[in-house]
This record gives sequence, C-alpha cells and structure tokens, in this order.
Amino acid sequence: MAKRFTPVLTLIAICWLVFIVNNLLWNVHLIRYGIVPRHISGLPGILWAPFMHASFSHLMANTLPLLILGGMLCARNPGEFIVATFAGIVVGGGLTWLFARTANHIGASGLIFCYFGYLASLAWFERSAGTFLLSLACIVFYGGLIKGIFPTSAAVSWEGHLAGLIAGVSTAWLVGKVKRTPSDAPPAAVTAGR
Repeated sequence: MAKRFTPVLTLIAICWLVFIVNNLLWNVHLIRYGIVPRHISGLPGILWAPFMHASFSHLMANTLPLLILGGMLCARNPGEFIVATFAGIVVGGGLTWLFARTANHIGASGLIFCYFGYLASLAWFERSAGTFLLSLACIVFYGGLIKGIFPTSAAVSWEGHLAGLIAGVSTAWLVGKVKRTPSDAPPAAVTAGR
C-alpha cells in the first residue's frame, strides 16, 4: 500500500534536493532556469520550473498541498498521478510559456493547481459516487486555491496557477473519456451479402 505513494514522495524529494543543492550546498542559482515566456532560452524551464523554489517559505508552502493532493491522486491510481504530473509540467508549463507575463516563473504551484483541477473535476467526467466524494473533499479542503488564479501580487505566478488548473481539468476530461470508451467490447459481427 505504501508503494502507491512513492511517486508523490519522489516528486517532493526532488524539489527538496534541488533546493538544498541550489541554496545550501553550492549556491548555483538554478532558479534562473525557470519559465521565461516567449523566450527560446526559457523553453527548458517548462520541464525544470516545478522543481525550483525561490525560498524556504516558498518550498514549504508548496510541500503540504503537493503531499495531500498528490497523495489523493496516488491513492486513487499512481498511473493517474503520473499522467496528471506530466500534463501539469508539459501542458501547464507550455501554456505559461505562451501566455504569461514576462518574468521568471518557478515553483510547484502549477502542479498543485493541476492536481486540484484534476481531482475537483473528476466527478463531472466520471459520474460515480467515489469520484463525487473525492471531488467534494478536494473542493471543501482546497477550494480556496481558486483565488490564486487571479492577479493579486506581482510575485505570484497567477498565470502558472491558471495554466495548471486548465491542464488538470483537461486531463481529467481526457482520462474520463478514455475510461468511458468500451475497449473490451466484442467486435461487431461482419456479414457478407450473397
């Protein structure tokens, strides 16, 4: 059972390791490799930005929601966690690179919004009692996140939050659509006219 949570614990460990390497061991300033919108040099940041944090408080603020929301996804299905994480990094990061204001966007909050969007919208796309309860719990405990998709501070990447939310809802729609597609139905009988 504990193995189900290995993916989210690994993700959090990488964030902490990058922070330690960047700030405590070598002070290598990795955060300059974040997402810089519409700059070719900022494209690699799509992959690296979720693992970089500007300060200890920034990392701490992201660790608990990552653990809880990511843990909820892993408890449901570790494969879905991996799919949602990939979507959060690539789709959310790509949207941030395309549409965000010019700045250096870093941190795992886009992933947090992706997980929230995924979990909160599951009930709409899967329509089962279990997903309804999961979505409800997610909205009750983390619904306050929604205010993060509005521009409230120049230091906060609300665009990254919004992009992550879009990536999460889109992924839940896609996963729900795949699950609704009857893949094990017997093929239709073929008859030939005489």
